[in-house]
Amino acid sequence: MNAQHDVAIIGGGPAGVAAATYLLNARFNVALFAPESGGKLSYRFALRGIPHVETVWGAELVHQFQAYVNAHLGRSDPRFVERVEHVPPIFRLHLSEGEPVTARAVLVATGASPQKLFVPGEDEFWGRGVSYSAISHAPFFHGRDVAVVGQGERALYAAIELAHLAHKVYLIASNDTWSQHPLAAVVQKLPNVTIFTHWTVERIVGDQFVTGIELANNLGAARHLDVEGVFIILGVRPNSDMVRDLVECDENGHIIVDKQGRASVPGVFAAGDVTDTYIEQVPIALGEGIKAAISIWRYLATQV
Repeated sequence: MNAQHDVAIIGGGPAGVAAATYLLNARFNVALFAPESGGKLSYRFALRGIPHVETVWGAELVHQFQAYVNAHLGRSDPRFVERVEHVPPIFRLHLSEGEPVTARAVLVATGASPQKLFVPGEDEFWGRGVSYSAISHAPFFHGRDVAVVGQGERALYAAIELAHLAHKVYLIASNDTWSQHPLAAVVQKLPNVTIFTHWTVERIVGDQFVTGIELANNLGAARHLDVEGVFIILGVRPNSDMVRDLVECDENGHIIVDKQGRASVPGVFAAGDVTDTYIEQVPIALGEGIKAAISIWRYLATQV
């Protein structure tokens, strides 16, 4: 059975466009499915006192990759890939509309979506004080007061990372599960971290930028905290639905890959934040995309 494409890449963020650039340059027939192109490149951050909008590291390089892909591919396919089916020796991609598309190999580079608080002010101040990634945006908050919302491992790491830079860090935990984690002792020793257990964020307030949060606890008490940053670290949901019945994923849905970006089914590869090795950094996603592309090249070269 012949496939329409050598490679189908799902996702138009940094990992996807880096892989597409490499494979197009190697003269492979590539299909790129990217309903929402850019990934983390769409993140922009502005704060009071910063005269310009900050972008993420690696953005310029990704734009170069995107220009190359657009020049050689014309445009990406805006349809959603709803399911990937393995019909040996090829893969069939079922789309949101139209007929399925077939490929000899598949790269999943769809990223992950942060879990939201769904409180007033969250969407309004996103990128203007509200963030879902401390490792990406912590440096902007040097000397400022911030809040971290969450009680898991990632929230504890966020509090630790921010304590190194921020003036004051408030950890807002809706329950006490954080106290059972090995990192709890580290957080409790940090002099500029204050922990609010059994408190929840009711509202994020501000003018042009975030200026504070409104809290409530399980006893009905209320409190206001003056902060310039709110880091919502409740977890992420990997965008892996289209292959969860095909390849091995961890308990959260991240695609498990080896050091070469190979998933559990030969011919399926993954890169970036959709994998179990995600770090939430654009330069890392770029490298993972190129590494996966090299693995795909080698895989295709051996399928004779």
